[in-house]
Amino acid sequence: MNRFLLGGRIASARLLGRRIPFFVQLVPTSRCNLNCRYCFGEFHERDGDHFPLEKIGRVIDGLAELGTRFILLTGGEPMMHPEISEIIRKISDHRIEIILGTNGLQVAERIEELSPVKTFSISLDGPREHHDYYRGAGSYDTALKAIRAVRERGRGVQLQFTMTKDLEKSFDSVRSVARDLGCFIGINILRPQRQAEGGMKNPDESTEKEIDLFLDYLIETRPPELPYPASLLKRLKTWPYAYGRDVIIRQEDLRGYDAIRCSAGRFMIAIDNRGNIYPCAKWFYTRPLGNCGDGDIVRAWRELPAVQCAACLDPGFNLLNDTLRFNPASVWELLRRFKRSG
Repeated sequence: MNRFLLGGRIASARLLGRRIPFFVQLVPTSRCNLNCRYCFGEFHERDGDHFPLEKIGRVIDGLAELGTRFILLTGGEPMMHPEISEIIRKISDHRIEIILGTNGLQVAERIEELSPVKTFSISLDGPREHHDYYRGAGSYDTALKAIRAVRERGRGVQLQFTMTKDLEKSFDSVRSVARDLGCFIGINILRPQRQAEGGMKNPDESTEKEIDLFLDYLIETRPPELPYPASLLKRLKTWPYAYGRDVIIRQEDLRGYDAIRCSAGRFMIAIDNRGNIYPCAKWFYTRPLGNCGDGDIVRAWRELPAVQCAACLDPGFNLLNDTLRFNPASVWELLRRFKRSG
């Protein structure tokens, strides 16, 4: 879809108060072929928890009917779904733009069947020794091979950088790859994660001070590979709580924080491999808003309750929300980075 036409539809939906799931995070499978040190999803221990092809196909048909324009395939590891090629073709047949979030382990050898994918989001946490420490021996070289295979075919690549330790050194290594291969970088702030039973687990990685200093570093150096405008990074610095709290639900808890209004539940949703529907992926493992496990996403979408979420810490969601409200700085930065990576 033409970007100007999409912008017009978003503007119209905002003015008329309509809910349209323009952006959807879709989990084909909960399985993963890595056991990352900082991941508490325990995906590597699950066996066969795939979204059945017939039902996920019906969900994709319904999303197209509802007006979805972007689907991020995430997980788990999406490539672990035995029919991921058919899922990708199904999305492409509806002319919905596909972003594939992956660790890269199966990308290079299966690159031809992934041809409909417009953008790949491939995890890269730092130099080889650092990445392999967190993700497993040999995973860095495999990820790099995947990045090169994608770029050789003119597809866009976002390097998904998770903040662990030695932030500046690790980021500079990822930035070097981005600069050499024409990629852009997304940042994941590694903070406590919600669990299905309602508890929290803390990854115990970067300290509050280290994160603070790293944000200062990004604001000062303004890496051209980052899609976040300086104004967004500065807003993160004014977060009214410790970085361990990544979501503010109630307006009265903002403490004067200049929040970017969240579009979760209005213009974006997340759907896990069992059809559970959440405002966004940050809420996986909590109580879902609804379910479309039978494939009927149109019914489920119309029955979803309103979502109230005042603010979050995630840079990517803030960039998306800022773009959805047509902030010129965010729109420009996002378009410039996507152009950089083809």
